[in-house]
Amino acid sequence: MQNERAQIVENWVRQELLYQEALTRELDQQARLKMLLEQTRRDLLVAALLDDEFSSEELDFSEDDILRYYDAHQDQFQRAIAEVKARHILLSSQREANARRQALQRGDTFTDVAREYSLDVDTRYQSGDLGYFSEVDEPSLWAATRELPLNRVSKSIRTEYGYHLIQILERQEAGTIRNLEQVRADIIEALVRERHKAKLDQLVEQLKNTSDWAVKDPVLQTAHSAADSQATAM
Repeated sequence: MQNERAQIVENWVRQELLYQEALTRELDQQARLKMLLEQTRRDLLVAALLDDEFSSEELDFSEDDILRYYDAHQDQFQRAIAEVKARHILLSSQREANARRQALQRGDTFTDVAREYSLDVDTRYQSGDLGYFSEVDEPSLWAATRELPLNRVSKSIRTEYGYHLIQILERQEAGTIRNLEQVRADIIEALVRERHKAKLDQLVEQLKNTSDWAVKDPVLQTAHSAADSQATAM
């Protein structure tokens, strides 16, 4: 902990010394750097405005909101390639993998064995759940379990991480639709984007109507007029 604090202080001192040297050389007065600093300031202020404008309550979505989006965008959730849903127990040696497989065959539950013995800290307390993966995601596991019957525990499979006992829970072919729970986070992200865009468009339109503004550069004026026409047509 002491070393970490010392490193933090050292990094701060280095940064401050370099900053002061840049000021001494009047690098902050260079036209290009001034422009970049001003643009950064503008970007930060706009970001602060958006944070102020969008309250956390506005980003709460009902289950109906999520279901409607899911039903209306099924094409977005279609599998391009086949996937399997699987769980695993990761072990350090062939010998231990064999012992744990025998315990499963004797009736120990996959959940209990994963919790007690799996080296995968991310999945051991979720019954070893790997979720869905494809041949592209996990080529070695895919190849080793291609012929494995559903719900049967594989023999040990060696990878760079250790020795896996794999159980395939589902097989889904290309063209099938991912279930709602698989894509829930993606749907919420899309709904947030939609709501942000709608409110941002509303705010910009309101500011256009209440502010005295004009695009004076001829080239930018032409581009802006074209963008306005396109937006109106949509």
